[in-house]
Amino acid sequence: MPNTFHILNGDALLDFFPENILSGEIIVARECLVDGPVTGDTLDEFWQTRAAFIATEYDEEQAVYFDDVVTEFNKITSIPDGSEVNLWFEEDLFCQINLWFCISLLLGISDTLRVNVVKPLLKDGKPDWRGFGALDRNDLATAYQERSRLSTTEIKLLADLWKAYKTQNRVELEKLGNAEAPNFPFLNEVVQAHLDRYSEDNLSGRPEKVLKDIIAQKNTNDFKTIFQEFSAREGIYGFGDWQIESILKKLREFKPD
Repeated sequence: MPNTFHILNGDALLDFFPENILSGEIIVARECLVDGPVTGDTLDEFWQTRAAFIATEYDEEQAVYFDDVVTEFNKITSIPDGSEVNLWFEEDLFCQINLWFCISLLLGISDTLRVNVVKPLLKDGKPDWRGFGALDRNDLATAYQERSRLSTTEIKLLADLWKAYKTQNRVELEKLGNAEAPNFPFLNEVVQAHLDRYSEDNLSGRPEKVLKDIIAQKNTNDFKTIFQEFSAREGIYGFGDWQIESILKKLREFKPD
């Protein structure tokens, strides 16, 4: 019987994971690759880039990053041939970019693996952007039963998406976002949401515009109100507190000429 691995996108899912129902080794992807630089010609250089960013942006010691984050990702590269790998990732941009990276780590051995994606079930053909957070343990077990196996074509597509994202190749991202991928019906919308983040002044991309609209329309600077409204309007981004706080800080610090 093959070894079974569950790669979870974050500790929030780990807290509710039905370990009493599902067997297998758990690996936690503790990253927010949607945020900050992802440069580095080698994996070691990439880790250094991310550790430095997390330390600066989120006040986390670099040693903690290597202990808690890199150690988990290294487990992915050590998955034995012939294993079953279940990727628990939601449909939003935050989760999808982390998924692209995980797939890039698996690419070298993917031909020997059974790679599945586990996602929250759709409602009326549409994603619930709250993702796994809206499910209980029984719902998670059901989502696992409904998991889908990724084709070789889809695995290569996701790895190519990571490469294009890492190199900031907008033309390639747009092209890949239009590719056929049965297990990722919202890929085009997700990639477009990322492309819409770009603006020449770094202050008027889609997320910034929406946040400015919310502040003006609600006439508030209350973070909880702003965050909840942004999540309702732009759940496709999957941004957490830290990402929204970072954008708001950037907007506050901008001083027009």
